Amino acid sequence: MKQLFQDIDKFLLSDNEKEVARYIRSKQEEIFDFTCELIRTPSINPPGDEREVSEVLKYRLINLGIEDVRIVGLDPTRPNVIAEVIGKQTGRCIMFSGHIDTKPPGDLSQWKTNPLDAVVQDDQLIGLGCGDMKAAIAGMVYAVAALRTLDSFPGAIALALTADEENGSVYGSKWLAEEGYIKADVCVIGEPGGILREWEAIHLVSRGAALFKVVVYGTQMHSSISDQLPAINATLKMAELALKMQKELKGYLTFNEHPLCRFGPTVNVGVTAQSGVTYGVFPGRAEFACDVRTVPGMAEEQIKCDILRFLDDAKKSDPELRAELEWYLMVGATEIDAEDPVVDCLQSVTAQIIGQVPKLDAFPGATDAAYIQTVAGVPCIASFGPGYLPRAHSPNESMHVNGAAESAMIYALSALRYLEKTK
Repeated sequence: MKQLFQDIDKFLLSDNEKEVARYIRSKQEEIFDFTCELIRTPSINPPGDEREVSEVLKYRLINLGIEDVRIVGLDPTRPNVIAEVIGKQTGRCIMFSGHIDTKPPGDLSQWKTNPLDAVVQDDQLIGLGCGDMKAAIAGMVYAVAALRTLDSFPGAIALALTADEENGSVYGSKWLAEEGYIKADVCVIGEPGGILREWEAIHLVSRGAALFKVVVYGTQMHSSISDQLPAINATLKMAELALKMQKELKGYLTFNEHPLCRFGPTVNVGVTAQSGVTYGVFPGRAEFACDVRTVPGMAEEQIKCDILRFLDDAKKSDPELRAELEWYLMVGATEIDAEDPVVDCLQSVTAQIIGQVPKLDAFPGATDAAYIQTVAGVPCIASFGPGYLPRAHSPNESMHVNGAAESAMIYALSALRYLEKTK
């Protein structure tokens, strides 16, 4: 493997930074190998079981000399990993967080490799969860280990490696925040930061998500006489309503324009759909699920009112339509101040390591910031990590082989600068 970071010493500001850089350079191959180990350790959600990967993380942290490591969780099969290294000087605490679960691989016939193999092809690491987000987690682990080697530094650096992010965070960041495990002055979440290139943007905003179903009712009866008696096909009514909702619902939503959320909320209609019973039964019930990706300032009760207003208008235009809203949950959008010291630290370090200044942007999806910031009160960088967001949740998920080592260097130096700057 090509040795990285050979010319960064001229950018380093202190002996501590030079020591951290030396440590990460010496561990480059080890960091890559650890990323591969994490990829090969299944943590697919659903169904959800992070026990094996949490043990891999726990023992690696302990072997790297980090003594304060805890496995905690609402359910024994859904553990989270918490760790902290405290410096000898007083100061703030910076936390790094990432989820240890992955989405399912989906259709295996579309994968060129086994999803749970970590395969390198043309400088690309291929494997389930490589960018989303096991490379970032490996980088975080070694960033914490790098600061542990220092004789003295201000404040503390912490880890919150969470379960269940891919299926609602109930067992992960939500529970950790509610139970008081999230304690820091700022948190950096290592979700993939690239759309067109890796390390493209620091995401100050995490868009939220409003999740709901619409149930449509028709006339259930024997299908052989559906053309002889008055009958409403729930499946067809659902299809008509879903098409109308996709075209019109955004116009009903109440939101303010946001400079980082240029396109406003995103409406996704029919993310799942179910209808009918079987052959011979004219469908009397159908339902479709939707998600609305929200921007900062959008409130749950107002979104419900907006959707109900849309449904009322749809019923007025079609007297045969019978439809009801079934609310699932709302995950709020979050935002960190662009003037927070952590933003400048991440930008300046990344420019020195990668050679390009990451822009400030909004993460298009929701992240664990929804609970770390709104429940625990810790301001969050919603996403800044290696990898490409469009490749996440896709067959042949891939990223550059250097991503994990780059994240270790960027996280470690950024953490050190933040702690020095704010002491």
